[in-house]
Amino acid sequence: MSGAVIIKSKSAMNQTSTNNMQYSVIHLSETVKSYPTFRRNVRGWINYDTDNLLPQRIIELNNESAVNKAVIENKVTYICGAGVDDAAYYGQPNPQDDWDVLIERLAKDYVTFGGFCFQVIANEDGRSVSLYHTDFSKIRVGQTNEFGGYLSFFLSNDWRKTTGKYAPVELKAYGSEQPQKGEAYLFYHKDYEPSLDYYPVPQYYSALNYIEADGLLGRFYRNSINNGFVPSTIITMPSNPTNAQKEQFQHDIERSYAGANGANSIVVLWGESQEVKPVVTSYTASNNADLYNKVDEIIFQKIISAHRLTSPTLAGLSGSGNLAGNANEIINSYVLYNQTVIQKLRRKILDTLNPFVVANGYMTPLVIRDLDIVSEVK
Repeated sequence: MSGAVIIKSKSAMNQTSTNNMQYSVIHLSETVKSYPTFRRNVRGWINYDTDNLLPQRIIELNNESAVNKAVIENKVTYICGAGVDDAAYYGQPNPQDDWDVLIERLAKDYVTFGGFCFQVIANEDGRSVSLYHTDFSKIRVGQTNEFGGYLSFFLSNDWRKTTGKYAPVELKAYGSEQPQKGEAYLFYHKDYEPSLDYYPVPQYYSALNYIEADGLLGRFYRNSINNGFVPSTIITMPSNPTNAQKEQFQHDIERSYAGANGANSIVVLWGESQEVKPVVTSYTASNNADLYNKVDEIIFQKIISAHRLTSPTLAGLSGSGNLAGNANEIINSYVLYNQTVIQKLRRKILDTLNPFVVANGYMTPLVIRDLDIVSEVK
């Protein structure tokens, strides 16, 4: 939604139109590439995209997109449901947390990044283990065997700083050896995705451009208000300077006014002589209201589609269904979404945790109760 700056100049060279005007376009934003790349770093870990910061970028984009943030939060709520069924006792994953806390954290990572992980530590009795959630965004894949199995991982609180006291800590992968008492091993889960051997991408990755656009649109509105809805502008210049001067002018315009922070687009026309006087032509922002509303609607639809959301109301977002007059639509949407999306995500988490529950001596597997949406809506 940042638009572009269009520069027009009269010239005897490269004439491309009847009025002898040249056009050059300054692109004000870079598109998000279609798929991440994973390459091994010389220091031992595999980079999570080219700059090794894809998880951090996802977090930043989500924090700026109200729509995607709402969908993620409600998705986690549906996965966790009404909590672990208390008809049976399953012990605790570790001395500080209960199963509801651990499952909620794993679910948030799973929905946000497409994977989750936790540390497994053998207890003093030599039989049971404790499970500790580990932030998925802080983990990078380390050594692997010839079959692609994980042997180790690297943990860092800030992957922008990886030297000196900030150097990542290497952890052994759970299953790479017989667990030793008191030593932490990392259990790492990601769903299968063709060509993604080391890291996952979230279910909504195809909509990352639209999530970014949602944040940019919010900044555009904020800056439009701060600037008193300053209009878009056309500037006609009375001279035709050198190419180097034009490039510098373009750079200054782009840096100062372009994109979401500038909240407007600027067109500059270069003249040939002093006979063409500087003219500034303004267009009121209200002329673009319909365009912005249409873009906002497209962004909204693309994001909820990427999440396979059957109704925006299920994420606390406005839609055709509403609690006052369309209960049947909400119920049907919830049942479909729960069966086709939520149950699958919940099952992956429980299938990962239940072997540890059994190994700790509790024969009843973890069960999560569904939210009673139907009776609440009715």
